[in-house]
Amino acid sequence: MGLFGHNLKKIIHEFRIKSEDYSNDLSNEIQESLEDLKSEYDQYHESFSELVHFTANIKNKLSPEEAGKLEKLIFGLRHIDHCAKNGVHLMRDLYRQQRRTTRETLRLYEEFDT
Repeated sequence: MGLFGHNLKKIIHEFRIKSEDYSNDLSNEIQESLEDLKSEYDQYHESFSELVHFTANIKNKLSPEEAGKLEKLIFGLRHIDHCAKNGVHLMRDLYRQQRRTTRETLRLYEEFDT
């Protein structure tokens, strides 16, 4: 009986190490993706703000038809900006959740191992 218990503990320990490695790798990949996404969003958002300011300045120089088309374009770009911002927030939430899940899993291994 003792031999079976020892083998089971060894298997659980090895499984814990593999699980921790996989979780850490996934967390690192999510973090890198989050940083890339946030960096790209910050660059785009700055350009978008400049575009909105520029279009506000030239809008009165356009014909009503052109101004309407410009407004539709800006409305679409605002929607894209909103979606990109949500993507950054969701990726940040995913990263936090992954880290929490990793900690919880390791805590469960600790409880089971003792």
